[in-house]
Amino acid sequence: MKKQSNGKFLSLIVAVGLGLLAGCTSIPQRETVSVAGYASMRNEGPRSSMEQINMVKLRMDRPPVELLGPGDVLGIYISTVTGSEDVPPPVYNVDGKTDEDPASGYPYPVRSDGTLSLPLLAEPIYVEGMSLIEAENAIRTAYTIKKRLLGSEAKISVTLIKKRTINVCVIREDLNLGIDPVRSSSTTQLTAQKGTGETYFGSVGRGSAVSLSLPVYKNDILEALSRSGGMPGLNAKNELIILRKTSSDGVNIDEGDYLPKDSEAFARSVSDRYNETGSLDSFGSDMGIIRIPLRVLPCEEPPRLTSDDVTLRDGDVLYIQSREAEVYYTGGMLKGGVHAIPRDYDLDVLSAIAAAGGGVGAGVGGTDNTNGGRSNFLLAPSRILIIRNHNGRQVAISLKKNDALRDPSSRIYVEPNDVILVEYTNFETLFNVVFSTIRVNINPKDFWD
Repeated sequence: MKKQSNGKFLSLIVAVGLGLLAGCTSIPQRETVSVAGYASMRNEGPRSSMEQINMVKLRMDRPPVELLGPGDVLGIYISTVTGSEDVPPPVYNVDGKTDEDPASGYPYPVRSDGTLSLPLLAEPIYVEGMSLIEAENAIRTAYTIKKRLLGSEAKISVTLIKKRTINVCVIREDLNLGIDPVRSSSTTQLTAQKGTGETYFGSVGRGSAVSLSLPVYKNDILEALSRSGGMPGLNAKNELIILRKTSSDGVNIDEGDYLPKDSEAFARSVSDRYNETGSLDSFGSDMGIIRIPLRVLPCEEPPRLTSDDVTLRDGDVLYIQSREAEVYYTGGMLKGGVHAIPRDYDLDVLSAIAAAGGGVGAGVGGTDNTNGGRSNFLLAPSRILIIRNHNGRQVAISLKKNDALRDPSSRIYVEPNDVILVEYTNFETLFNVVFSTIRVNINPKDFWD
């Protein structure tokens, strides 16, 4: 009986030795730092507290009366001059295929110098900056008073067939516009399946670019976004960038050539350059950059946007960047993988473990690191290790799961490129080895005899 008891004691000693030698802590506790001071190392603060700006501020203020300018096409009818009295003038914009209001008359464009050239008049009529009523009165004055070509009762009407347009380029890295498959490059997104949903990791493509012709008084950021796929998605940065040519000399490209001075050709050139290279880094310093944040912290003052700030000009480039792949990694007793960090709210360490499929409650049983299933161990791993790069060096932050459950201040936010390991403590390893791996049958009477 004594030999049997000694054998069981020997088994216990072997089990204790194996447990201590096989401790599952990858980094010793003495080489780690406490969670204090690492609650959040982001300068901009928690993402979940950021508030979205009023999107109405991205729309320009429309004037009470729209004024004419170069590029407008007017419908002009002057009896016996532009058409016979017996033939009605042509009618436009009644088929519902355009946003323009119905118009009638014969088309006459406003020239680049802001004038109209009309029949029987030796001198053009200057109409830039006038309303339709003012332009009609100017034409009537020219024909009935100045030149006296018509009587005061002559039928004269002026309508707007087509508004002048502003040509801009929209570059979106958050989606594939799919408008011109020849000129637009495709976007391939690296994703991970989560049940029936999809988690964004980052873009391995470069989105696409398209040139838009926006009607005047609708040439604002909100209109450009609505015509190019809507508001920036979750895979886009929380800002809009307007690139504007600030010099008349063009923008110097690395190849040695220059972008054209014409605004419409400039927008097309930026689109083509982007589709060819996938980058805007090659553009010179005379490219003006206007940044408009879409989300701000409560302590920050929202941007005071004026109508001029959100008005796009000829040749402007509206640039929506894709946010870099902001991910964290899991390992140890968690199933190894890479997981996305949400754009608009924060993940603390417990939420990150839960999102990776790990258990965060005080339960019994460990988590298998190969298939995410339950193991036969009695105690679950409780040591959480966050490996983070801070100021150019690696920092290992250690905390206990129970401390994080009890104390919210211990639930530090996950940063991009963090590595989260869930491990057994030495005691948990010893306990699980003794009561799970090595089967020991102990009878208390053996120690009494």
